[in-house]
Amino acid sequence: MATGDTTDARRWEYTTYAPKGERCSACLRPIRSLERVHRAATPGPPGPAAAVYRHTACPAEHG
Repeated sequence: MATGDTTDARRWEYTTYAPKGERCSACLRPIRSLERVHRAATPGPPGPAAAVYRHTACPAEHG
């Protein structure tokens, strides 16, 4: 059973809209205004986790 970033539903918290200036964590393309994205939190240095965003249908996931 595959459990990578694209198949593990536990990785992504929910679908939302990213703040202005964010980039997709997979393809690194800018996220447009009002474009739906997946949101997740990544552990960072000591302190709060950082939010990352990925297109709901990211081109990087489909080759």
